[in-house]
Amino acid sequence: MSCGVADDAAKSTDQANIQGVWLAQSEIQNGIKKDVTYIYDFKGDKITFTDETGKEMKYSFKLDTGSIPKLITIQPADTLTDSTPVSVAYELNGDSLKIVVAPPGLRPTEISDKNNQELIICKRKGS
Repeated sequence: MSCGVADDAAKSTDQANIQGVWLAQSEIQNGIKKDVTYIYDFKGDKITFTDETGKEMKYSFKLDTGSIPKLITIQPADTLTDSTPVSVAYELNGDSLKIVVAPPGLRPTEISDKNNQELIICKRKGS
């Protein structure tokens, strides 16, 4: 029973701490790093992703703090059909957020850029 309470506490803490605007600074894949300027804006259970061209995409999200690594399950907010949710791994540490995107059809297995995973390093806006 105490594990469930600990998981709920971690989920509510992460849910509160992830809120706000995050600026992606770099993306690393298989050791190759590039600078990026993506924006992730978390509000409640919604996230708005803005790419480098200024195009916005809206999603709903749920945190899974009980998995290793922790996961964010995202689903397009404005889709009319049932689309398959996508799970990305995350690591939240104060004003630093790491997001890991696995190749299509796979779930991230660790917080790294190995195995064709994309590791996106973000900082909280204003930090």
